[in-house]
Amino acid sequence: MSNYATITDLQTLKRPLTSEEQARANQLIPIICSLIRVAAKNSGRDFDQMIYQSELIPVVDCFNGNGTTVTFSLSNEPQGLVLVTVGGQDVASNSYTISGSSITFNAAPSGEILVMYDYRALADVAKGVVCDIVMRELNTPGTMLPTTTYSESAGSVSQSYSLPNASGAIKLWPSDLKALGLKRQKLDTIDLRGC
Repeated sequence: MSNYATITDLQTLKRPLTSEEQARANQLIPIICSLIRVAAKNSGRDFDQMIYQSELIPVVDCFNGNGTTVTFSLSNEPQGLVLVTVGGQDVASNSYTISGSSITFNAAPSGEILVMYDYRALADVAKGVVCDIVMRELNTPGTMLPTTTYSESAGSVSQSYSLPNASGAIKLWPSDLKALGLKRQKLDTIDLRGC
């Protein structure tokens, strides 16, 4: 099973990380992905299967080939059929390779490059949630007491703080579960006619 986000995703979507933060994020990402899988299992679902069965969204990425560059970064990781044209001409599938969200041509193309493919939007939602949780963990000071709000004052100057995860517990918030489609309202009924 692969992780739903990478260090590169984290730095692209959020901010550059120090080497210490990168090391910590490398440890956090698989843990958070496991938390998502366990939360899905607890609700009777398989999150990887949910991604696989989610709706495909068509995407077209456009690049300008300069005749020297062979690798281009796609906006998403393709899932399903990929069609590539260079200068309006179809490119044979054996003329390029796709690894993750990168396309590498055997020979550097010249002209307008169009890469058409489908991807699953739920995979991007999972990537965003994992990045949000990792940043929440990285931004939580490890030396703070487990409080959600506190204030300091010195004379007439006062400061108030709210710490989103002061206890340092790695957890999914209700908003994370809702974004992932793992938290839904439940309606229970009791049939009183049989009493």
